[in-house]
Amino acid sequence: MKLSDQWEILNDAREHLPVPVKSLPARLGIKLRAAFLGSGISGMLEKSGDSFLLTVNATDSDTRQRFTLAHELGHYMLHRHLVGDGLDDDMAYRSTEVGKYHNTLIGPKEEREANKFAANLLMPRDAINRERIRLHDSVAEMAQLFGVSEHAMSIRMSVPYIG
Repeated sequence: MKLSDQWEILNDAREHLPVPVKSLPARLGIKLRAAFLGSGISGMLEKSGDSFLLTVNATDSDTRQRFTLAHELGHYMLHRHLVGDGLDDDMAYRSTEVGKYHNTLIGPKEEREANKFAANLLMPRDAINRERIRLHDSVAEMAQLFGVSEHAMSIRMSVPYIG
């Protein structure tokens, strides 16, 4: 599949709320699974033959799995040339020695890019601006509509998190 086709799939998905992020890996040619990863690991992206395997921690909440999935898709779209055999991200979305892979090619810059990608995918700016007016800036209602945590939504809306 051409890279431009993959970007089109992602852009089309952003038209729906909540973004159907769990259907995206299959549409992009990536295998997806939920598995019991170590307690400190949120997700992994591994080379699997000519394709990739994306794994989210089955013990994480649905909103956490959605963000992890979007974060790993960010690595796939932006950094697949750096993935090598694989990478795993801890609970703070950092590649560390805790998991199966310690990918030293993925550093803080790439992790920030993957986080930004995830936020843009799950919480498109136009939809945020439209819905925050309709929902009177309710972080809780916005988080529920977008399928993300209230903490992630408060960051996206640039308001203090009261958790």
